[in-house]
Order: sequence, then structure tokens, then C-alpha cells
Amino acid sequence: MARPEQVVIIGCGAIGASIAYKLSQSASLQVTVLEANSQAGQGATGASLGVLMAACSQKATGDLVTLRLASLRLYEQLIPQLERQTGLSIPNCAGILCLSQKIGSESKWQSLIGKRQQQGFDLQFFDRDHVRSKYPFLSAQSALYSPSDRALHPSMLVQALVKAATLNGAKFIYDHPVDRLADIPDADKIVITAGLGSDRLRQSLDLDLDRPSNLLAPVGGQAILVELPDLSLNAVIHAEAANGEDINIVPLGFDRYWIGATVEFEPDTLPRTSNISLLLDKAIEFCPAFAKAKIIETWAGYRPRPVSQRSPILGFLPSHPNVSIATGHYRNGVLMAPITAEIINDLILKGESDRPWQGFALKS
Repeated sequence: MARPEQVVIIGCGAIGASIAYKLSQSASLQVTVLEANSQAGQGATGASLGVLMAACSQKATGDLVTLRLASLRLYEQLIPQLERQTGLSIPNCAGILCLSQKIGSESKWQSLIGKRQQQGFDLQFFDRDHVRSKYPFLSAQSALYSPSDRALHPSMLVQALVKAATLNGAKFIYDHPVDRLADIPDADKIVITAGLGSDRLRQSLDLDLDRPSNLLAPVGGQAILVELPDLSLNAVIHAEAANGEDINIVPLGFDRYWIGATVEFEPDTLPRTSNISLLLDKAIEFCPAFAKAKIIETWAGYRPRPVSQRSPILGFLPSHPNVSIATGHYRNGVLMAPITAEIINDLILKGESDRPWQGFALKS
């Protein structure tokens, strides 16, 4: 019997755990995941609210849209599959209600509705009067409801992925930082999913010295957990103010909500106390009831954004076909985890993928 190929994944956030789970389903591979922290999902995944916003995303077409929509569809099977296999529950909330304070959004959204119908997704437009009638506790000029989009609990997703991959034979090693790819000589294939640490690992191979030294930049963000009884908000809210700033409100059940801005804060000395009132003020603009919310917790984190090419970065490292990379997903790491896993799985097993990943390959 042939020896299984040894695949080492560096990093165990939503991307690394998803790739590990997908690869662990192949009998021809032995998967090992190396994580620098004491547990999985402590980097960008830990800073995420787990909002899967694809169908209601304003960009209608393109290869990134194709991947986002495909990944959203994959979650429809992935969540129940993981829950059956592991016995764990992955809290998730179906449906996203996009609110806007901008006047004149109807024509833009009607165009998007038509395009999404062609792509197999149903969107519903609500004018101001309908919003007031259906959601009297909300304030907005218009709204777009997407039943296919959702939010899920990122850390619970990663826990389920790790457990399922472990049941399939994958190994996870924590408190194991990797400074150089040469430090893991026994690997037949290596997958870099180390977020902001991916730059250091790429540079350890002394590749492309004429390229700017850093492919990724940290983007800070902050969120709060609040408690507000008797609101009965069941859908995720994605709200856009008249000035273009936006915010996500994620119901967790038991009168608790996550509130997080999708705009970026200056990534220094986070969390900042001033951001707490900023987040609450944004929530109150669309839902005045949050003026009575009790703050339970606040946290912050950093997400990797590519600075010299498109997001995300997918594919092989130039001149190193045994090393692939999946990083720089920025705000879409949890959303794109399943489709990223499929692409990396295809590249490792077949050397190519039918998914449109080439536009995100590392520039040579």
C-alpha cells in the first residue's frame, strides 16, 4: 500500500480548519495542522462576527462574486454535515436584512434582485413604508432581505471542523509556531493559511526579492456583545448609513447581540473605549431600542488584507509547486472558507481546479 502524502497546514483559523477537513476526506493524504496559539481560531477568525453576506453583496458579477456565492451554497450542506458527524451544534442565523439610509437605493437594488434571480437567489426589496410596517423597531429609508445569506458562530464552526477532521485522521498540534518553511522538512505538501504570519513564511523561501516585502497589511476592527431584552430581532442586520459607513448586528439568542463595524478602525491600541460608543451610536441610528442595551463584552482583532494584489491570495507559491497559500481573505474569511478548501483540495490532488481561482494567484 502506498504511503499517504504528508500535507502540513500552517494556521488553524476558519480557512486552515476548512482545508484540513476537506483534505482529511482523502485516503491518499495524511494531514497535520500546526497552530501557533494554544487553540484554534484565535487570529482573524476570532475577530469575525461570522456574517456570510454573498447574495446581498452589492457587486453583482465577477469571479469573486462567483466564489462567494458558491461558498454560500456549500454551507447549506456543510453545516448539517458537520453537526451530524461531530454531534456539535453550530449556532447560525438564516437571513440578512440590509438597511439603508440612502435615498434612491431602489433602482440599484432592483437591478441586483434581477441579477441574483438569474443566479438562483431570491432577494426582496422593501420601501420605507414597508420597513416601518414589518419592522416597527427599525428605522431606514429602504431595505433588502436575503433569505439565503446568514451568520454563524465562527469559533463553533472551527471547533466542529477540527473535530470532524480529527475523526477523519487529521492531526492538530497547538503552541507550535513556524518561523521558516524549512523547519518542516518531512512535508510533501505545505499549505500556508497563517493570516498575517503568511508573509514571514513566504519570505523564508527568499522568493521574488523584487516584490514588495509585505503582501499583507493588518486591518483592525472592534466589536461588542450587548444584551437587550424583548427586541425579538431574528435576522442579521447589515445597515448602511447615509455617509456610507456600515455596521452588522447579529442576534445570538437569549437577548444577546453582536455589534461590529465592517468599516476599519485605525489598527493601533485596540480595543479602544471610544469605539464602544461609536458602535452603539451606529446601531441606535437604525434601531433606537439599542439605546437601552447593556454592554457585556468588547473585543478587537486584525484581519489580513492584501496590499499589492486582489483579495484573497490563492494558489501555489511561484517556483514552489509543493507549497500553496490561502490567505488575505480580509472580511470574507469565514464566508469563503468552504470554497477555499475546495480549491486547495483540487490543487493538491489534481494540480488544477475548475473554480475561478486564477485571478487570485500570487503574482509572479
